[in-house]
Amino acid sequence: VVVPTMLTSVAGVRALAAQLERHYLSNVEPHAQFALLGDYADAATEHSDRDVALLDEAVHAIQELEARYLGDAPMPAWPGTAAPRRFLLLQRARQWSESEQRWIGWERKRGKLEQLVALLSGHGQGAFIDLGPLSRPAVGTPYVVTLDSDTVMPPGTLRALVGVAAHPLNQPQFDASGRAVLSGYGILQPRIASPLATPGEGTPFHWLFAGAGGLDPYSAASSEV
Repeated sequence: VVVPTMLTSVAGVRALAAQLERHYLSNVEPHAQFALLGDYADAATEHSDRDVALLDEAVHAIQELEARYLGDAPMPAWPGTAAPRRFLLLQRARQWSESEQRWIGWERKRGKLEQLVALLSGHGQGAFIDLGPLSRPAVGTPYVVTLDSDTVMPPGTLRALVGVAAHPLNQPQFDASGRAVLSGYGILQPRIASPLATPGEGTPFHWLFAGAGGLDPYSAASSEV
């Protein structure tokens, strides 16, 4: 479970760590890791005076989470390897962007996820700052659940999402090159819709805030009440 984000303030780092903790507590799974997938804010130079302090705060927050839940069931490990950590910090350094004329995280959020997939497939370790075990995902991780920093993952959601991805009818079938999906799914995007209220269950609150039942609010919303 990864939360792509930017480290911009000490308070923001603490809030992100607290959100990561909530994701874990609502979805305690023996094989799941929870990671902040971080960038620094755009800058005119490769390094900023605040970078070290922000990274130190993020490392401290993730280490604190790991220590807090060390007594829980440990992550399963491959034979001959140490048990992976439950909480990770995958932080990138800035790169020069010719088009932006700024030092930024390469390709921003899309780039983070692309480099994460490369890391999980055995390539691209250099894309992230080496923080030792703190920046090493478990070997053989087959699924990534990506959440925005303000997304809530209710209890049981992680298992349900992975269950959908693991279902035989959803398994991606590749072409001969192994780079194009011919059928099945390589990426699943859950959508949120307000349920149609059954008789006796509809309330004025639901009518006011949930919009038209059964419709996707992202494509149907036009204003904020």
